[in-house]
Amino acid sequence: MIFHRYAFTALLLSAHRAQHNASADPLVTARCNGKVIKNQDILAQRRLKPGSKSSKHTYDATVGNGAIITSTSGKSNKTPSTEDQGIGITTIKSKASKSTKTSSKAPKAGTLAPSSSPSGVPATQPSVAPTEDGIIPNDELLLPKCLRRNYVPPTPKPSPRPFATLPPVKLDTAEPTTGEGSVPPTDENVTFRRGDLSKNIRRLGIRVARGMSVRVVATANERINFANGDMSSLPFHGAPDGAAVFAWEDGGHVYVSNSDRQNKRGGVYAMYFDKQGDVVDYKMLLSDTTRNSSGGKTPFNTWLSCEEYAQGQCWQVDPEGRRNPEMTVLGGEGGNYEAVACDDRNPLQPIFYVTEDFKFGALRKFTPVEGLASWDTLNGPGTTEYLVFLDDKTFTWSLCDDVARTSQSIYFPNVEGIDFKDGVLYFVSKKKLMLYALDLDNNTYTTSPTNGGLLGSGEFKNSPDQLIRNEGDFLYFTEDGGKTPGVYAVDASGQRYAIFEAYAPMYFRDKTSGLAFSPDGTKMYACFQDCGCEVSGEGDCGCMLEFERLDGRSFDGETLNLRF
Repeated sequence: MIFHRYAFTALLLSAHRAQHNASADPLVTARCNGKVIKNQDILAQRRLKPGSKSSKHTYDATVGNGAIITSTSGKSNKTPSTEDQGIGITTIKSKASKSTKTSSKAPKAGTLAPSSSPSGVPATQPSVAPTEDGIIPNDELLLPKCLRRNYVPPTPKPSPRPFATLPPVKLDTAEPTTGEGSVPPTDENVTFRRGDLSKNIRRLGIRVARGMSVRVVATANERINFANGDMSSLPFHGAPDGAAVFAWEDGGHVYVSNSDRQNKRGGVYAMYFDKQGDVVDYKMLLSDTTRNSSGGKTPFNTWLSCEEYAQGQCWQVDPEGRRNPEMTVLGGEGGNYEAVACDDRNPLQPIFYVTEDFKFGALRKFTPVEGLASWDTLNGPGTTEYLVFLDDKTFTWSLCDDVARTSQSIYFPNVEGIDFKDGVLYFVSKKKLMLYALDLDNNTYTTSPTNGGLLGSGEFKNSPDQLIRNEGDFLYFTEDGGKTPGVYAVDASGQRYAIFEAYAPMYFRDKTSGLAFSPDGTKMYACFQDCGCEVSGEGDCGCMLEFERLDGRSFDGETLNLRF
């Protein structure tokens, strides 16, 4: 099966080269899953002749100059692996084609419990302040009950490639917080030093960058303390995963978080903070879903939550709970969906990109019909295309997902986090340990390894997971596995810095998740998905932490200019 896919890919690239060498804008026709496709992309696919007992598989495609490219390979008797099954490739023919139809019908939403609006009242007194070493005294509840399983070495490093081209860094442009009683930051009182993990928080078993404080906000299976003395009616959810922050009423904000629990026990939860940063409410927004991994924000301030299993879907959720969640058209027939990014340069036609954490997954692009972008945009008609890499520098979008699945399996298997900024789409592959930067206007891309060296202290040797941007030009990513899961930042030159790292045995093979920043960029939220649970993988595991710079600046703001 693998041999056949590589033979198909060779055909695909040959077809693309034939198109490139032909006259301008040659037309390509092909058949994918029973549908004739006619567009500017080269669309090739595997064909097994109906009713034939031949031991050959045939691949063919027709380009605009009339050339037919055909390739055959011997049939393998090997039983396909789990990842090889279910790709569903059907006959293609190089004949006249019909126009492609766009999707116009949204799937029916599941049965969900309606959510009420936030019930909390803003606190009149602040939360307990961290001690001098940045710790809330009762954080000893997070100490381990037992050690984790033995460390498993990471997969071998891929061959290093040039750093991805990132936008220029704009240092010291973030607006500092100047709340009541605070001292406006100046150049003289900058205390934060990105990449310098010299502050050891022994009670939590983590090291944080110089000039940071940390507090534990919530622990799975325990009710959350509100600033006014009340407690949440629900315990904090287990297996916290992807998250985002939305601005809320009166200067507050909402932290929306997925639960990666299985068997319809997942969902989406929201934690509400007032303008002082104190927790005032916590509730469930989406229920009866499975393995809600990550997701993404929309330009119209909703959260997209992606399910990561074979029949997973992408759900749209109102952060304030005033509207019932709905399943969107993004998930199509279902898949192992991970994260969503949005190109919102055209406010009337935002374009959505969805990753799939599967070797033979397909990174999809959904372009809705142009109009006023709103909640209904993701329930209406549009065109879905799939990412295909042509070589080590260029890419295209195909209407046939089978082509894209083979391309992903070779070039960027198991895609995790994704982000968009200034015409560039970023995503990471946890199998290749690579960061990809796609220039959407020129159909070119660059790559850089995620497991390279860090400036200062810390190490990143395992799988990249979530990819998040604060208010500026740094990309932040989390880590899955290894002995030191943490949060890291990469700047315009490709240089990496550690923000915090775990070192205690309780975190071995854990995963950092739930990364998000407050609207002003001064608070960073992150979770450990296991957090020292006695039995790794139990649904009631996990904890949520809040980090701040002691100088009151944004995490993207100026840092101490000292050499390591």
